[in-house]
Amino acid sequence: MIRSHVSENPDEHPFNILPYAVQCYNSTRNKTTGFTPYELVFGHTSGRPPEHVYLEKELMSKYVRDIRNKLEYYYKITRVRTDEQKQKAKIRFGVSPNLQSYEIGDKVFVKQSQISNKLQNKFDGPFEITQVFENSALLKNPETNRISKGNFDRLKPCFET
Repeated sequence: MIRSHVSENPDEHPFNILPYAVQCYNSTRNKTTGFTPYELVFGHTSGRPPEHVYLEKELMSKYVRDIRNKLEYYYKITRVRTDEQKQKAKIRFGVSPNLQSYEIGDKVFVKQSQISNKLQNKFDGPFEITQVFENSALLKNPETNRISKGNFDRLKPCFET
């Protein structure tokens, strides 16, 4: 999120968007657990408990009990869902990845092997494929006409609009 914002607005400082990115992350449901990070830490969605809870001691203790019960339930469900995802990952781990098939003339992006700046784009390009091999291709940089070799696992198709 921050990287794409900085690439679209290079003059703006990345710390300006940081509070929004943190709020977005904390309120987004996790695919594996099914809960937001905020729910797993505090036992409820973001926001404060109702004001009337602070007025009476009985209500406060009931609220704390309810939160404790919710958290125990969340943790139990999270463990079950995490175990399910682990089993799915074990099944997928043995399967080789589906390699994209490329043809001469296709445009692709190449993943950078080392990124010196966290806000830098992860991919360079687009490049044009000039020759295809079993697991790699020769790539032509249209700006410099320089030819380089790229492995398929570092290539990403470029869909021009």
